[in-house]
Amino acid sequence: MSIVSNQPISSPVLIGREREQAHLRALIDQVRRGQGQAILLSGEAGIGKSRLARDVRRQASEQGFLVLQGTCFSTDRSAPYAPLIDLFSSSEAQELLSLSTSDAYPLARELARLSPGLVDHASDEPSLRRIEPEREKRRLFVALIQFFTNLTSRQPVLLMVEDLHWSDEMSLEFLHALARSSARRRLLLVLTYRHDEIYSELRTFLAHLDRERLAHEICLPPLTLREVEAMLQGIFDGKSPMPTGTLDAIYELTEGNPFFLEEILKSLLLAGAIGSANETWDGFPPNALPIPRSIQAAVQLRLDRVSPAARHVAILAAVAGKRFDFTLLQQITGHEEQELLSLMKELITAQLVVEESEEQFAFRHPLTREAMYSQLLLRERKGVHRTIAETMEQLFVSSRDAHLTELAHHFYEAGVWETAFSYAQLAGEKALSLYAPRAAALHLTHALDAAHHLSIPPPGTVYHARGQAYETLGDFERARSDYERALATAHTASDGVLQWRSLMALGFLWVARDYSQAGAWFRRASELAESLGASTLRARSLNRFGNWLANTGQTEEALQAHQEALRIFEEQHDTQGMAESFDLLGPTYGMRGDRVKAAEHIGQAVALFRTLGDSQSLISSLAMRAIQSMPGANITTVSPLRTRDECVQDAEESLRLARQSDSLGGLAFAEVALAHTLLSFGEPGPALSHAQEALRIASKIEHRQWMISSYFALGNIYLFLLRPDPEALTALEAGLSLARELGSTYWTVTLAAELGRAYILSHHLPEAQATLQAVMPREQQPQTMVERHISLAWGELALAQGEPALTLHIAEHLLASVPGLVPGQPTQPIPHLLKLKGEALLALSRLDEAVAAFEEARKGAVTRNDRPVLWTIHRVLGQAYLLLQREEQAREARVAARQLIEELAATIDDASLREPFVQTALGSLPKEKPLLPREATKQAFGGLTAREREVAQLVAQGKTSREIAGLLVVSERTAEGHVNNILGKLGFTSRAQIAVWAVEKGLAHH
Repeated sequence: MSIVSNQPISSPVLIGREREQAHLRALIDQVRRGQGQAILLSGEAGIGKSRLARDVRRQASEQGFLVLQGTCFSTDRSAPYAPLIDLFSSSEAQELLSLSTSDAYPLARELARLSPGLVDHASDEPSLRRIEPEREKRRLFVALIQFFTNLTSRQPVLLMVEDLHWSDEMSLEFLHALARSSARRRLLLVLTYRHDEIYSELRTFLAHLDRERLAHEICLPPLTLREVEAMLQGIFDGKSPMPTGTLDAIYELTEGNPFFLEEILKSLLLAGAIGSANETWDGFPPNALPIPRSIQAAVQLRLDRVSPAARHVAILAAVAGKRFDFTLLQQITGHEEQELLSLMKELITAQLVVEESEEQFAFRHPLTREAMYSQLLLRERKGVHRTIAETMEQLFVSSRDAHLTELAHHFYEAGVWETAFSYAQLAGEKALSLYAPRAAALHLTHALDAAHHLSIPPPGTVYHARGQAYETLGDFERARSDYERALATAHTASDGVLQWRSLMALGFLWVARDYSQAGAWFRRASELAESLGASTLRARSLNRFGNWLANTGQTEEALQAHQEALRIFEEQHDTQGMAESFDLLGPTYGMRGDRVKAAEHIGQAVALFRTLGDSQSLISSLAMRAIQSMPGANITTVSPLRTRDECVQDAEESLRLARQSDSLGGLAFAEVALAHTLLSFGEPGPALSHAQEALRIASKIEHRQWMISSYFALGNIYLFLLRPDPEALTALEAGLSLARELGSTYWTVTLAAELGRAYILSHHLPEAQATLQAVMPREQQPQTMVERHISLAWGELALAQGEPALTLHIAEHLLASVPGLVPGQPTQPIPHLLKLKGEALLALSRLDEAVAAFEEARKGAVTRNDRPVLWTIHRVLGQAYLLLQREEQAREARVAARQLIEELAATIDDASLREPFVQTALGSLPKEKPLLPREATKQAFGGLTAREREVAQLVAQGKTSREIAGLLVVSERTAEGHVNNILGKLGFTSRAQIAVWAVEKGLAHH
């Protein structure tokens, strides 16, 4: 898309209003069925009321509505019936009258009071002579209501009146009357207004509608950051024209107001920040965004309404910030309290300022404040900033830490560099400790800038802290640059501890991109810790290096490293270090295959992190515990047997914490953990949404590890949906390619195993064999969890290739070598392995053994709540029972499979995914033999025999067991036995329930 300066900048699609659109569609449908509706669309200026109103007009027009439009203007409050005059003065007015009635003249004569042009020589008509005003108003209301209701008899009508905050009182009275009379008419009344500009008559009108329940109100909230980003994607054809930092700055400035966003973009275009040919971002600084002329003009118009003294106070307050303290403002202005309160009331009345508390006020919108601030010359700004900063130091001596952010900002803007450096460093470190990385990066950048002005070398700790902030934000290059500067500074200063911290940080940073690079940094950190003789540093090095070993396939060495680190931390009673060690030991045991011990260790880490208040570490720990515990991750080993709610709660808490801390890497991991967890418990629809969001975030910050995990989740979801080719294959191949680039053995083998299974399901057996052979030969005995998954895939391939004996051998070996089993304790049925064993036995015609394996697999799946595999177990169990000619049990298995398929499908909102899944899954079930008429009748009546149905009929007629026995010529005991059989088969507990059922089934009158 090419943008030129004379083109409007607007989103081609309506963003962030899906819920409102759905509500409006439902109301439009009700109007079509004859249930009139009134709708109030409200919100602040620019929030998108008119855009949503246009969408309503489009929807209504497509549904065959006659669309009528009236608009209020800022000058209309003293003009009676202004929006209606606007309507009847249109060129279509005569045509509308003819549509309303076959004899239009009498109605036109009445409505000529609004628009004399509706009739010729209107002033000569008797009906237009002056009469008592109240009676005249009633006659006009009757005529208007007749006009609109007559139109609804021909087709549904939409009457739209926009900007009701400028409406006159008479129009409001009429609209109230029309809303009352439209309940049973095909009339949709849509009224828009600004909820922050309500005058007394409009407030009364709204109160009447509310009290009489005549209208639905839809109040439009601001767009979220994600929705603003989507809006930018729409405007710029899928390409975001600016970096994340600038997007955040624009969002903070516009607060999600679509009109303000578009106006800012226009200003950026005119300023040359967005290239007109390629929509690229030319590095416009986020803290110097141009204020659009339209907004400056609107603010100036409101400033012109207040006194010069109030205007001066507003501009000083704008320097203080979006929010400002009354005491601080009083101190810098020198006004007496009552005088300043009077000036604040002026600003509130002019809708420039709002009162938040007794002590604090705020500008109504950030752009209001920015527009005022921009009116000051640079030298004026610096002077006011200095005055505010020094005043704050005096006012807040005892609570200075609570005002670090403001002090750092004002001293920096004032150019008092020495003080600015000190406060900015403290503010940045505090923001980092509070998990506010964007604020931390800003303050620490100010600290470095202040050091530059002072011509002093910045401390390495400032670079290191800013690197942490950038890493949390997913900005790899800036984080790497800062960590390397911190390392160089520490080396020059012979600061061994900071050197070690920087080496560790660089290693951890590279884990997301390149495992070979990460390993090199971790080795250097470990060697430095040894040379420093610092046991704590050595333990932390062991933990990080151990995690690298685990991800490169060296599981046993990794366990030894983590256990040694844990021992050191326990000796030192270092709770943080112990928590970190448990947190890493858990996944390492999981990679070994002992998921029970994995969940236990991560649980210990979670408990310690909670004690420490370390919410940042909880993000990854909670997500990892969910992953290690869910049934889908334990297809070849025992499961910790945590419930669905426990696992989902972990993943959702991780997601919530990641959002709070602004950690994009943590957010991507939490999203992918929730995707895996939901899928594992049989909720593929929401799982797909979370996997797609995880991939979007991970791709945005180029975090390869979470991109790989997201592709793995997507591949799993598409396999579940029975779409191996091309969807699952595409996702898994992309993930495997990235895993090889990253150098992660764990992910390479994991993706290869799943890709092999996808090839098998797609009947691409040579490709499956080549994929599996590339990571582990078929004859190799598996040692780790991922190698067990490869072995399982080899077993499935052997079955597909017609080698069931080999499949049986692989399945039995995997069952006999399950990690973490305690001798002498009962084993936990492992459904995937038992199902594979059963399928091999079925292919070998060892039917009874196959049924036994399938039944054991079913028990295991039920115990784990592993619904995705459970329906497939019922399917193969049904096949086995059919071959054994045990038709009733085959039918029960088939019914159970069908019920599960329907339950799983119910979680998929997308019909294009749901319907093919249901069709394919049901089509894979063993075919039922046609029922004999007697059997079909029996099945239709809950399995009751003909005699039992006869007894149910008599029970419905109120017969006792003795009376039934007499009528059927059987003993009373036999009759009672029939009743008990009926209760058992139907799951009832009383004869009354039988009677109701018999009536519903139509038996009572047979």
